[in-house]
Amino acid sequence: MTQAPAPRFAVEMLSADEAAQRLGVRKATLYAYVSRGMLTALPDPSQTRSSLYSAYEVDRLQTAARGGRRPAAVAAPTLYDGLALVDTALTGVVDGEIVIRGHRLVDWARTATLEDTAALLWGTTVAAAFAGPAPVLPPLWHDTAAALRQADPASRSVALWGLAMPQLQGGAELQGDALAQALGQHLRVAFACVLGRAPEATPLHRQVARAWRLPASAQEPLRQALVLCADIMLNLMGLAGRMLASVQGSLAACVGASLQYGFIRLSGGEFEAVESLFDALEDLGRPAEVAASYRARGEALPGVHHVLFPRGDPRAAALLALAGQLGSPAPGWVRAMRGEGPQPVHATLDFGLVALRRSLGAPRHAALAITQMARCTGLLAQVLEQRAQGRRMWIQSRYVGPTGGGR
Repeated sequence: MTQAPAPRFAVEMLSADEAAQRLGVRKATLYAYVSRGMLTALPDPSQTRSSLYSAYEVDRLQTAARGGRRPAAVAAPTLYDGLALVDTALTGVVDGEIVIRGHRLVDWARTATLEDTAALLWGTTVAAAFAGPAPVLPPLWHDTAAALRQADPASRSVALWGLAMPQLQGGAELQGDALAQALGQHLRVAFACVLGRAPEATPLHRQVARAWRLPASAQEPLRQALVLCADIMLNLMGLAGRMLASVQGSLAACVGASLQYGFIRLSGGEFEAVESLFDALEDLGRPAEVAASYRARGEALPGVHHVLFPRGDPRAAALLALAGQLGSPAPGWVRAMRGEGPQPVHATLDFGLVALRRSLGAPRHAALAITQMARCTGLLAQVLEQRAQGRRMWIQSRYVGPTGGGR
């Protein structure tokens, strides 16, 4: 069997001896820094029982100590598999389950509305955030919404959000109930921009069902789907919002930056790839053959396998269960495709959302729209959390181009 190549680190890595020497401490102290989360120990690919330490982290720790600052306060962005970490008290994956403010997300979604979830994430009450009237937007917004009725939700939401921004208040000066009301207004307007309809004061899942002309029976599955998509730690959508929040960006600016997420391949494009897979599954009716045809072309099956969920995404399982109750064959397709490849097939959130949107008879863009709307809930919570942390998110570039031979 051919062994996988050893990982290569893009940053300078130090052995334990080198790191301790650079810091001027004993190795026991170095290991204590690791246990306190002040340094990250990564496996040494050349030695099975050794670890490596990022020179960048070590130098930051050393600089903090020389400046008289507490090292833990400046060494928080540590490394995990070469990626920066951001501490959050909002949402995380614990033993394969998604936890939201201490609640298991799948269990929470069985009874909670998106408004309940927003209040939980924002640290407020439903009444404080959503009891007021719907926001009033200018005539130009409504005219543009009518003109963009046939546009895709990503393009429509970005265009309409720009027109709505002057009406929205959400600077760092807002506190208490005024902030809660502003958060609720932002979320209602985000839904309006994605749906292309005027903001309403009715429950958000009912607004979605009405916009897509779905029967009343669709409201309950939509409610659960929106809650399941409300927040998932720090994806690119959250990172964009947090970066702006760290430099005092308004709530509206943070949401506007995050709505661009709908254009990237691993969001809107992935949903369309899953839709194409479903088209093939419905046309042929033989999941094993469809899966084999993808592999024969050297293509990965879309909508399966997520690095954070090696045993399967619990949100996808919940969505597939809802779709199955509505008569969708998608749960059976997953089981039929499972034995045809080198690895088990585990559905992702994208797969589950496409299955549900088809079983509801919602528009083809509905899966993307659900995630864009719902994730604005978590995005606003991440903005609040970033503001409270009071730290600028800073990324330093390192020049690696030619140095040149002259002046």
